[in-house]
Amino acid sequence: MSVICVLIWTLLCSCFTGKSRGQVTVTQPGAVSSNVGGSVSISCRTSQNVYDNNRLAWYQQKDGEKPKRLIYSGSTQDSGIPSRFTGSGSNSDFTLTISGVQVEDAAVYYCLSAHVINSQNVFTQLEFGSDSSPSLTMLFSSKVEKQQGNATLMCVANKGFPSDWTLSWKVVGCIKSSSNWEQISSPGVLQKDDLYSWSSTLRLSADQWEKVDSLTCEAKRGSQTAVSETLRRDQCSLP
Repeated sequence: MSVICVLIWTLLCSCFTGKSRGQVTVTQPGAVSSNVGGSVSISCRTSQNVYDNNRLAWYQQKDGEKPKRLIYSGSTQDSGIPSRFTGSGSNSDFTLTISGVQVEDAAVYYCLSAHVINSQNVFTQLEFGSDSSPSLTMLFSSKVEKQQGNATLMCVANKGFPSDWTLSWKVVGCIKSSSNWEQISSPGVLQKDDLYSWSSTLRLSADQWEKVDSLTCEAKRGSQTAVSETLRRDQCSLP
């Protein structure tokens, strides 16, 4: 089944006048999705009312093209824009709705709001593809790392879609708290096959490593079935 997945993130671009130093914040869902032909609603909520209660526009930007305005003044449609794109809302709560989503709607969408002292850009990416669970591979640290007194493991996730899968670690053994672990995760990277890859690195001290029985890397996304890979300490030979 083909699924349109909308993933949200924000980029702040604040413009100040005089001595004011206010900041607008935006609250949005992490991700929404729809089948082709279904409906997608993208929200844009600001921490203060927009200018004149309706000064908010929605833009669409396709790869390699200039941004195209779809909606202005909250709900007024620009000339030549398909009727499936509609805007609604006022004050600090706005929504762009795409009814009857088409494959060609894959693009970057963002709302641009005007405030008395601030401007806010909210970028929204619309991705097209089929849901795909990633495959996981776990790698143990090099001899150099172990000689430095650390045990470093990397979990690599490949061929997943969309990009909002997250990686986490579970450690079984006599380690009291995960607060002392050093964990670094990378965002999804789009590959040439239009699927994503991720990685997460876990670093333990030599003392912590000696108390480990096994480690599990788990990939999660919403209500989808999690994917995991487990490595026992006795599978990692020391030099």
